[in-house]
Amino acid sequence: MFFWGIILMIAGALSALVTFLSNLEIFSDMKALGWDAWVARFFLPENITGEKIAFFIGVILVIVGVVLFIIGKVRMNKTGAADKATEKGGKFLRDLKGEFRKITWPTVSATARNTVVTLAMCAIMGVIICLIDLGLGALIDLLV
Repeated sequence: MFFWGIILMIAGALSALVTFLSNLEIFSDMKALGWDAWVARFFLPENITGEKIAFFIGVILVIVGVVLFIIGKVRMNKTGAADKATEKGGKFLRDLKGEFRKITWPTVSATARNTVVTLAMCAIMGVIICLIDLGLGALIDLLV
């Protein structure tokens, strides 16, 4: 539940934020009208749009995500799973650091040489593809 809560909070926050930022005109007259008048006008049936519905779905996802996050966190603390998760995360980071130490990084000259070889092969393949395209185009012109 903990991780589902995090996922729902992120997804809901992103969708609500994108909807909010792409439809600022919906929210722009809030200051001019005052809170009560704005809310009354905002929820009139003729003013309900897809953007407003998407915004509220995002807000609801955030609220559900927060509830699931809290429930999951409480359950993890009761079962001791939080300590296990922290221990596993620490082990993963230690292992990752050890794997990075094993990497043999290329020198600057080797990287430059490999870059030149890659660019040369791209140019050669581009010329080959261009020649094949010209040849097939000429062949089609002969047939038509």
